[in-house]
Amino acid sequence: MPLYSYEGRHQQSSEKVSGVRRAASHAALGQVLLREGILLTHYKLKSSSRFGLRSLLQSLQRVPAIERVLFTRYFSLMIRAGLDVKKALVALERQAKNKQLKEAIGGIKNSIDRGTTLADGMSFYPVVFPPIFISMVRVGEATGKLEETLKLLAIQLQKEYELKRAVRGGLLYPAVIMTAIVAVSIAMLVFVIPKLAEIFEGFEVDLPLTTRVLLSFGSFFEVYWWLVIIGLVLLVAGIRGLLKVKAVKDMVMQVFLYVPIIGKIMRQVNLGRFARNLSSLLQSGVSYVDALRLLGANTPHGSYAKVYLEAAEYVQKGQLLSQFLIRHERLFPPLVVSVIEVGEETGSMAEVLLEIAQFYESEVDQVMKNMASVMEPFLMIVIGLVVGTLAVSVISPIYSLVNVI
Repeated sequence: MPLYSYEGRHQQSSEKVSGVRRAASHAALGQVLLREGILLTHYKLKSSSRFGLRSLLQSLQRVPAIERVLFTRYFSLMIRAGLDVKKALVALERQAKNKQLKEAIGGIKNSIDRGTTLADGMSFYPVVFPPIFISMVRVGEATGKLEETLKLLAIQLQKEYELKRAVRGGLLYPAVIMTAIVAVSIAMLVFVIPKLAEIFEGFEVDLPLTTRVLLSFGSFFEVYWWLVIIGLVLLVAGIRGLLKVKAVKDMVMQVFLYVPIIGKIMRQVNLGRFARNLSSLLQSGVSYVDALRLLGANTPHGSYAKVYLEAAEYVQKGQLLSQFLIRHERLFPPLVVSVIEVGEETGSMAEVLLEIAQFYESEVDQVMKNMASVMEPFLMIVIGLVVGTLAVSVISPIYSLVNVI
């Protein structure tokens, strides 16, 4: 989090105070100091080369999903066992392995000592605790059902983790194969092609087009290998930078929806996440409209996020969610809309959404398990083309050399 130097004045004694403290923003800093009886009068964001490097390193750190799952599960268990929130946080801080999570737990504990609620303490660490998480905790505190809310959150986070793991597991095999193909091609350019070029230079033989192209690549790579590496690094960095631009990312995600296989998986993942998150929010006591707004603010896929935000405004006017979703058939199949309509009519939306979530989560899990067999024909074609091109480019000139000799 950013580091601020600040100046303030005690509200009761008017005594001036100053110091340095981390906070999510200057507004959050002002709120924390105000709870301590200090009125913020001046602040400055600390900046130095060392702090810049530290900020960069912190920005690269992430709390693993499994760490967040374990934190929530153990927190719920400790509250159920009779521990108060502060003692539970002390125990969780001791056992936390992730540095960022440990610092967040310590900060929350200090905030509670100053009189803040658990949800307000978590709100100072948005990287560790997303808004959906904080909203559910806030409702759990207000209704006196914190233990049940944390248990529900643990289940939701566990399912989210399993969904991501299934997707990554299915993509692992194609990624390994494509990496191997690239590695073999680079090895040919570095070690084999230069040797062949030396042999062919001593003979006046007409080389096939593929061989000439391969030799040109090999010669360029041998001399300008550093330029190739710099180009690849810049390309990767440029793509990552563009994908951080919301408009570009939303456009790419929209295009992926029309890609065979990938589009289907993407829809299933988003439908499973939508149903699971909305069900959890409704069960925890978050209002219908607020739940949809939270989903819109925290959904990575721009098309779905836009629909959720528009749906919140539509539902706020007294209309049914199913009547709005039927307009977006590409994102929400008629079967899903029909099931949601039944849930609205029977007043069992949370239960119905949970059924939808379980269905699509199992579908994604099954599809990703079969991904290797689905992708195998395509990968075999790619491997065949690469190996065949390399073989023809190398063997064909050798036959020509034999005839010349």
